[in-house]
Amino acid sequence: MFRRFSVVVGCLLLGGRAAEASCDAAYSAERLGDDMAAMASSLQSRDLSSLGQAGGSLVAGLPCVDFPLAPMILGSVYRYAGLNAYYGGRDREARAWFRSSLELDSTYDWDVSEIGIDDPIRAVFDEERAAASTEKVPMEGGVQIKAFTDARLTADGRALSKPSLTVGRPHLVQLISTTSGSAMNTWLIDGNALPEAVIEEPQAVTSVSSGPALGSSTGVAVQRIERSRPPLKTPAIISGGVLMAAGVGMYAASFATRGSFDKASTLSDAESHRAVTNALVLGAGGALVAGAGLTYVGLMLDGGPGIHWSMRF
Repeated sequence: MFRRFSVVVGCLLLGGRAAEASCDAAYSAERLGDDMAAMASSLQSRDLSSLGQAGGSLVAGLPCVDFPLAPMILGSVYRYAGLNAYYGGRDREARAWFRSSLELDSTYDWDVSEIGIDDPIRAVFDEERAAASTEKVPMEGGVQIKAFTDARLTADGRALSKPSLTVGRPHLVQLISTTSGSAMNTWLIDGNALPEAVIEEPQAVTSVSSGPALGSSTGVAVQRIERSRPPLKTPAIISGGVLMAAGVGMYAASFATRGSFDKASTLSDAESHRAVTNALVLGAGGALVAGAGLTYVGLMLDGGPGIHWSMRF
C-alpha cells in the first residue's frame, strides 16, 4: 500500500502559509524522467504551454517521490522548476529554485540549445549565482535531528545530521529506509523549516555519579578505558551509503527515460530522451564509485590501538 507523503512549503512558494498534501500515487522515476524529457523538448521548440504542463506535473510530484534523489538529478530538477516558474511569470519563485540548483552545481551554465544567448533568463540565473549564499542557518530553539532506526535523512540528496540548511530557497528532504532503499517520507520545505517528524527538542544533560568522591578511601581504584572512534568514520560510511543508494536510484530512473527514447516519434524527442538517459547513467556510475570509495575509507578507519593504515584518494 502506498505510503503517505507530505509537503511543507512556506511563504516563499505558497504565499506565507505552510501546506500539507497527501499523494494518491507515488511520483515514480519513470514519471519524473518523462516530465523532464517533455520539458527539455518543449524548451527546444519554445512550446511554453507544454513546458508549463510538464513543469507543473514535476513540481507537484516532488513531495510524492518514492525513491532517493541524488544531488546531480536534483540540480536539474530545480533548474527545470525554476524555468517553469520563470516562464509562468513568477520571477521570485524562479529565483528561489535557481538558488537551490546553484547550491548543488554552482558552475552550471545553460547550453544554447536550452536557452538562447540573448534570453533574459540567463541574466537572472547569473544574478542568483553571484548573490546566493551557501551559509547554513540552524533552526531556532536548539532542536536536534531525531535518531532513526533503519533510516537515514537527506536534504537535496545529501546526508543531513544537523538541523541547518540554507534559507531563501526550497529543499527536498527525504527519510530513506536503509533496508529497502526506498523513500519512507518526502517533504518539500522552504529554507530550514524542517518538518516536526524529523526533529526533537534537546535532551537535558544529567550528571551521573561514577563512584566515591576523591579523597575517600575505598581501597579500590577504578580506571575507565574508552575506545576513541575516529570522527570521520561514521560520516564516511553514511555518505558512502547515500551515494551508492543515489546511484542505484539514478540507474533505475535511466530505464524509464530509455523507454521513452525507444518510443520517441520525432528526432527532437529522441535527442531529449537520449540526453537525459546519458546523464542518469553517467551520474549513477559516478555516484556508485564515489560511494564505494567513501564506504571503504570509513570501514578502514579505526580509533583503537595498533597499526593505522592511511590512504589518500
